[in-house]
Amino acid sequence: MLLYMKSWDTQQLKALLKLIETESDEYTDMLRPELAAAVKADPARVQQAMDSAFSSSVPPKVRYTLEEICWGNLAEQVSAFAGKINPDLEEGLWLLALFASPSAKRGEITQKLDKIAHDLRPILLNAKNLQEIAALMGKYFFSTLHFVTLPANLDIKDISFGRFLIKKRGSSLCSACLYQTIAQRFGVESGLVDLAGRILVFMQDPDHDQILFIDPLDDGKILTEQDCKDYIVAREIKWHDEFLSPLSSRTIIRRFIANMIYVLNKLRDERRLKYLRNYLEIIKN
Repeated sequence: MLLYMKSWDTQQLKALLKLIETESDEYTDMLRPELAAAVKADPARVQQAMDSAFSSSVPPKVRYTLEEICWGNLAEQVSAFAGKINPDLEEGLWLLALFASPSAKRGEITQKLDKIAHDLRPILLNAKNLQEIAALMGKYFFSTLHFVTLPANLDIKDISFGRFLIKKRGSSLCSACLYQTIAQRFGVESGLVDLAGRILVFMQDPDHDQILFIDPLDDGKILTEQDCKDYIVAREIKWHDEFLSPLSSRTIIRRFIANMIYVLNKLRDERRLKYLRNYLEIIKN
């Protein structure tokens, strides 16, 4: 009978991980609660022990066991996020980053965004209006920092906002969230809209009654409301004002999860799909 330890040192965790690598699946299932308790108590120490135990590459069995423990814990966090009246978008983006990289830390995304905003601030000082702010942001993101918006999601990692900030390449939804999170740091009213499947960023200046839209898939091209209507008409879709209704943080995270499911469906990756479908149901409900 296993005794659940309240704390683990690195050597004990290394021994536990080695046991999971070498023992039978049946015994691994018996060890899983021990590892789950250690992950919940101190995920950083578990990561340190894993890096120390497996210097070259983590054995698939160990990696799969750890992933599934983290993904199971993530369901509780997604439920807490979804249950908030006005959930924070950055919290949701971090939760999704955990799915792609279970060792991701809560503050990593915020720190990277704060750094981008800090470096962008001097550039925006002389911006005269919303149009200039949007243009300068686009130039900084795509020309200076060399962010790349991918036309299609080829890999689930391309949908992870945390990885997007590191690799500077990802989905249009990632680029759109970059605009929103940075604009809000400067007090600019902003958000995302779904133009019949085309995700745009909107920025609004209440004092001057000005609103514009940004296409992250076209290197930050600035659009007017009429441009948006023309796009819909050209696709022979009936225009509805709801097209320009801001998406809630909860809806944005749902969209991320749905995109991840779409990619994994094509790969027939039922192991990961099982967890993502559960998250989607949690968000929906």
